[in-house]
Amino acid sequence: MSTARFLAMLAFLNRLLLVCAVSFAPMPSLAQRLERGNLIGVHLITPDLRPNVTIDEFASAYVRDVLPEYEKNWPGLKGYVLKAFFRDSKNQLAVVWLFKTVEDRNRNFDVNDRANELKRAALAKVKPLEDRFKQKYGNYSVTYTREDDWVVQ
Repeated sequence: MSTARFLAMLAFLNRLLLVCAVSFAPMPSLAQRLERGNLIGVHLITPDLRPNVTIDEFASAYVRDVLPEYEKNWPGLKGYVLKAFFRDSKNQLAVVWLFKTVEDRNRNFDVNDRANELKRAALAKVKPLEDRFKQKYGNYSVTYTREDDWVVQ
């Protein structure tokens, strides 16, 4: 990845984090309120949509089908999908993973920050649903970098 692309993506993710912080905090009845110690991961989703599938259909189905499966298999996790505000950001989404605590996130990794057995087991449970989702709506990739995770102060 070029330095310019990396910096553009980092700036985009920083803006998304700001939008999340502003959007979630005043609506505790609609979304989990941000609290000190929460860990937030903001990750870019790039879908390769099936013919006749819109980005809105993809996003709605992801929220309805995929996020609850992750939340069920990762204690302390809540997921949100973000749609780009500007129309020239076509077919791009982001997923925000909100862990109640850093410990909730770290429960899924070993001392070298690699997936442990708990995370691998959870991924195995989610995989069949994601495979069905991809068959119906299209493949997608999620960009994960170390710079994507933030702890609320």
